[in-house]
Amino acid sequence: MKEKFQELYESLKLDRKNSEWSREHSMEDRLKELQSEVDEIKKALENDDIENLKDELGDALLDLIFMIVIAEEQGLFNGKEVIDNTVTKIKRRKPWIFNGEKVSKEEENRRWNETKKLEKVK
Repeated sequence: MKEKFQELYESLKLDRKNSEWSREHSMEDRLKELQSEVDEIKKALENDDIENLKDELGDALLDLIFMIVIAEEQGLFNGKEVIDNTVTKIKRRKPWIFNGEKVSKEEENRRWNETKKLEKVK
């Protein structure tokens, strides 16, 4: 999967470089597309349409990565930072998963919400 993710990322970078149409898109344009894709994902879930769900999730992923490529071009941040932040967040919010601790569903929910509250205070 790592290789395919990298291939998608590199394909979108190449697309931005070589396609005038792609270069014209902004973060705001991609956000509108992403919002549309989320609506399509919701519809696919409601209809239990797995093939369409797979397709729409891919479209949403494309838009997310497209936004990362645009951010990199603008010098805002890079994809590695986005992924690192996400990994750090999940490990911070669910440390019991990564240290092998067993917790109940209720305890997991309590800890997750407690950590989120603490993050908002900072």
